[in-house]
Amino acid sequence: MADGYTTRDAADLPPLEKRPLFRPLPPPPEYPVAALGPLRAVAEAIQARTQAPIAMCGQSVLAAATLAAQAHRDVELPGGGRKPLTEIFVSVADSGERKTTVDRIALAAVYRVEERWRGEYEAALTSYRNDLEAWKEAREKAKKGAKGDRGLIRSSLNAIGPEPKAPPQPMLLISDPTPEALVLHLRDSRPWAGVFTAEGGILLGGSAFNDESRMRTGALFNTLWDGEPIRRSRVLTGAAFLPGRRCSVHVMMQPVVADKLFGDAMLDGIGMLARTLLVAPASTAGTRMYREPPEHCRAVLADYAARLEHLLDQPPATSADDAQVLEPPVMLLAPDAAEVWKRFHDHVEGALAAGGAYRPIVAFGAKLAEHAGRLAAVLMLYADPDAMEVSAEAMACGIALAQHHAAEMLRLQGAATISPDLRLAQRLLAWWQAQPGGACHLAQVYQHGPGAMREAETARRIIRLLVEAGWLVKLPAGTELDGAARREAWTLVP
Repeated sequence: MADGYTTRDAADLPPLEKRPLFRPLPPPPEYPVAALGPLRAVAEAIQARTQAPIAMCGQSVLAAATLAAQAHRDVELPGGGRKPLTEIFVSVADSGERKTTVDRIALAAVYRVEERWRGEYEAALTSYRNDLEAWKEAREKAKKGAKGDRGLIRSSLNAIGPEPKAPPQPMLLISDPTPEALVLHLRDSRPWAGVFTAEGGILLGGSAFNDESRMRTGALFNTLWDGEPIRRSRVLTGAAFLPGRRCSVHVMMQPVVADKLFGDAMLDGIGMLARTLLVAPASTAGTRMYREPPEHCRAVLADYAARLEHLLDQPPATSADDAQVLEPPVMLLAPDAAEVWKRFHDHVEGALAAGGAYRPIVAFGAKLAEHAGRLAAVLMLYADPDAMEVSAEAMACGIALAQHHAAEMLRLQGAATISPDLRLAQRLLAWWQAQPGGACHLAQVYQHGPGAMREAETARRIIRLLVEAGWLVKLPAGTELDGAARREAWTLVP
């Protein structure tokens, strides 16, 4: 017993009662693909090409459409005022679920626009540098020609005009920014951007969400979601007052990374998770037999790309005083859409009361009607780039999508509190049950078992959890396995 295990001979069975390592999650709700409206055919075309979960395909195209739409409209919600069309999307799926492929197809038009901007940037940069040198030289000549006359110097410099501005950087998507880097990007490049990555572990494990930065990152995402000006003062980067900026987010991540995000009490406490739209669909692995996608998928995706490129190429409305300040026109709700939204708002509010369906996710629920309004406006603008009014049909779609995200939040509530060791124990158990004979020794586990346990001590710790839960029993020291006597070996309990 000194080693923390109960040593029994296999003949001593019947075993201890097996106990689940943790309560399994209920299956995810069916994704309301019809609620994607004009984006439905696009999501289905991407699914046909990748055979990835439809919820992940829908989330990706909705995030891409939001990225393209956010600079062109705000939406006016009854009693809630003007809201930006920004959103924070999170898609959760294991490795092998084709997250990167889905993301690449959904963002293909964005990459092409960035590439075109890159070519334009090189030409504009040469012109800017020449203009800057000419401006500097003109100022020097003006100062020398004034011969020390302060008034003449001032009037001469005013006549030359302000310093030329550098052309905006061609990058629209950023995958791993620190909060300071994102602020600088929105200051020095275009006033809208997207934090998009199919490798959420890089973002969550990087500088943006380390112990020193994650509160600042979460607060910055909140500020951008709310459409408020960025107000920063730093010794190294200087002061920044940046009104009229937009930035949407789509992060795709594995469940173990999602546990870290949604289990972070601080991010929950400051409200970032309430501003997050989550999908965590069931795996399609094992069902993706090769098949050619239908021919019509090509036309659907070409039309989708053309719509995104049109929105991205359209110059957004900006302030007359500063082209870096977005002032998007405001979409209103059609009268029947406003009535639909009000009924949904009151339904959600009632469900937030004690004992109500949305009470366990009260912070998210308090923003649910706003999420629905934003999503409806994005769908409307994607369908009609000139739209200035949200229809009742688009609002019904936005509400259905918002309800799905609420159901996912309810389903996954508490899942983030499951310890990584218990999740690893579940993976080890699944691996062990696939081994012939049911008996394994320690070296076999850390050499060939799940990749996260490549050290003997880690393997012992996880095995101990399976022993304590009644799934394994330790074999006597000296039991022969793989042609050698093993000091540490276990077998599955029947």
